[in-house]
Amino acid sequence: MGIRNIFISLSILFVLSCYFGYFFAGIFPDYTKKEIEMIREWFENLNLREIPPITVFAIILLNNSIKSFVAMTLGVLLGIPPILFVAINGAVIGIFAKVVGDEIGTLTFLAKILPHGIVEIPAIIIASSYGVWLGIQFVKDRKNIDKHMRHATNRFLKVVLPMLTVAAVIETVMISFIQA
Repeated sequence: MGIRNIFISLSILFVLSCYFGYFFAGIFPDYTKKEIEMIREWFENLNLREIPPITVFAIILLNNSIKSFVAMTLGVLLGIPPILFVAINGAVIGIFAKVVGDEIGTLTFLAKILPHGIVEIPAIIIASSYGVWLGIQFVKDRKNIDKHMRHATNRFLKVVLPMLTVAAVIETVMISFIQA
C-alpha cells in the first residue's frame, strides 16, 4: 500500500473519528463537558496573555512536531501508534465540536478551528501515513528499515514540518485575536 492510499485511509479514519467524538459527546454530555471544563481551566492557568507570541508559537510548533514525529517513528510497531494518533485526534475534535459548538455555535467553532486546522490536520495525517508506511516496510523489508526511516524522516522535514510551522503561525495569530 502506497503513501497516497494510506493518507486517504487515515483521512477517512479521521473524519469517522470526528463523527464518533461528536456523537459520543452527545450521548455522554455530562462526562464530556466535565473533561472540556478541565481543559479550559488548564488553558486559563497558562495565562497565554502573559506569554510573548513568539513563545506561544514555539510551544505550539514543538508540541505538534514532537507528537507527529513520535507517532511517525513509532509506526514501526506495525503502524498501530499513528493510527491511534489520528483516531484520538479526530475523536477529540469531534468532542470539542459538539460541546463548544453547542455553547458558541458550530459556525463560530469552525471559524476558530479551521484556519490552522486546514494545514495542521493534513500535516498530522501525512506524518501518520509515513508511520503506517514504516510499519508496513518493517514487516516487508526489515533489513532496510534504517533506509525507510531516513526516507520518512526526510519527508517529515521537507513536508510535515513546514506545514506545522504555517499552522503554528496561524494558530498564534488566532490566539492573539481571540485574546484581544
